[in-house]
This record gives sequence, structure tokens and C-alpha cells, in this order.
Amino acid sequence: MKPRVLVLGGAGFVGSNLARLFQTRGHDVTILDGFLPRTGASRSHVSGLPDGVAIIESPIENVTNLAAIVEDHGLIIDCMAWTQHRMALRDPVFDCACNLESHLHLLTQIPAACPAKFIYLGSRGQYGSPHTATIRECTPMVPEDVQGIHKAAADHHFRVFAKLKRLNVLSLRFANCYGPNQLRAGEDIGLIGGFIRDALGGNRIVVYGSDRRRSVLYVGDLCQIVERIAHTAFTGFSAFNLAGHDISIRELAERVVEIAGRGSVRCEETPDEIKVIDIGQAVFSDATLGELIGEIPRTDLRVALELTIDYFKGRHDLAV
Repeated sequence: MKPRVLVLGGAGFVGSNLARLFQTRGHDVTILDGFLPRTGASRSHVSGLPDGVAIIESPIENVTNLAAIVEDHGLIIDCMAWTQHRMALRDPVFDCACNLESHLHLLTQIPAACPAKFIYLGSRGQYGSPHTATIRECTPMVPEDVQGIHKAAADHHFRVFAKLKRLNVLSLRFANCYGPNQLRAGEDIGLIGGFIRDALGGNRIVVYGSDRRRSVLYVGDLCQIVERIAHTAFTGFSAFNLAGHDISIRELAERVVEIAGRGSVRCEETPDEIKVIDIGQAVFSDATLGELIGEIPRTDLRVALELTIDYFKGRHDLAV
């Protein structure tokens, strides 16, 4: 019998994609989401899900029977997050509530020796800008921005509570994610989201620095990888990196413009406020994850960008 799946933050960008995938694979799925303002949660993300998907609409700290809900599921995927890096610098308290306190509330409510598998969705930003050519799971986490600090802190809490409560937790630290159901409106909608919005508006995309690089991950690939992880055996606490495509930011912008058929790209010197939080050029390695799940799926970058641009145009629904 397939385990029941609880997706925390399941009305958001990644969570809604995961809920849809696991439901189509025959799992009973429960979504728990507080639909907090300023986050990526949206009722439109879950409005098309089958009636068999249960939705608990509440901030996690207000759920009085959380322990019983957790015990009723075999897999808990923790997607709770606020993903707006620049906004987090302006409002670190709200970022702390979303990216740290919500996870702490979960961990304090989980019964000891709970047999469920827990997958915590972390971030490449937890590592900051390390003085190393390659980032591996053993690389020290020294975040360079507020969101990275809180994500890393939550990761450490999962590690400690896994020991204290004898839990089975896997932390998946992944790169810039993009695809259907990501934010399309607002000041801070992510690297690729901002590029697409500028291009579709016929505007110039400003790229800071000519040689800065990033790893970018299509949400459909992320969901498939989480599903594979869910079928593996893991005990205690373990952590894995997930990289996606490594590409220069300038080339990424140029590809978006070419696919969108409008817009332009201009390189400028990196301003000081970005330099101080930049995560550097280290290669983000997911070789260890490949040893766990085998070949890591990677949708062709052009195909993934086309699907995402179609979503921004309002012509595409979930694709995982």
C-alpha cells in the first residue's frame, strides 16, 4: 500500500507541483498551508486538484492536532518557505517565521520515534560563498543572506531533532528553481521569473557581471527526484545537494530573450549591495545524490524555459 503523503506548504510553488505528482502516482495526499500573504501560496494552485486531495487551510502553529496528522502519514514533505531573498533583507522577522519558526513548530510536535519519512526542502543559499571550487554536502554552511541563514538554521534543527527524537529525515538542498506555479507578480519573483517578465514586456534585462554563474533547476525535475528519494531507504539524518543546470547568468538571460522573441540583455557592473550577498562561482555538486537515486533527471533547458514562459503567458498549467 502506498504511503499517505503530507505536503506542508502544499499550495505554494514547489508544494503544489509535488502534491499533484504524488496524487497522480496513486497516493492519498494532504496539503497543509496557511495561505500566508506575500508567500507563493495560491488557491489557484490547488483548485484543479481532485476531491481526494485533502486541504487543511491553517498556519501550522494553529493546527491543534498536528501530531496526529503527522502520524497518519507515511511521508511528510516540508515545503514551507518564503523564497524572496531581497525582501527577506528588508523583513528578516517575517522570513524567520516562514523559513525557521514554522519548521521548529513541526519538529516540536512530532512524536518521538515517528516512523514516517521526512523530506526537508533546503536551499543552495545555505552554503553562501564558500572558499572552495566545489560545494559538496560536507562544505560548511556560511550563508550570505537572511534567507540562507534561516534555511540553514532549520536544516540544523532537523539534524538535531532527528537524533533527539529518532526521526528519519533527508534534507534536499537545491538550486534556483523555476517552472509552472512560481510567482509571476511582485517585486522579487526570482532570477528566471524576473528575466521572463522583463523579456515578455519587451524590456531590457540587466545582468550584473559578465561571468557570474548559477545552477538552475526545473520544478518538474525536482518533483521527480523527490519521488525517487521517497522510495529509497534512509534512517537518521542525511543531506544531499541537487544542482540542475550550471549556466552563466548572461547566457541564461539571452536564452530567455531568444525564446520569448522580445526583450534585450545588457551587462552592468555588479553593485555593492549585490556583491555583499553574492554566492560566488563554486560548482554545486550533486554527485552524492546520484549515488542514492541513480541518474538524475534533467529536462532540456530550452524545453524547461519554453514551458515556464508559456506559464507566464497564461498558456500552461502544471507540468511535472
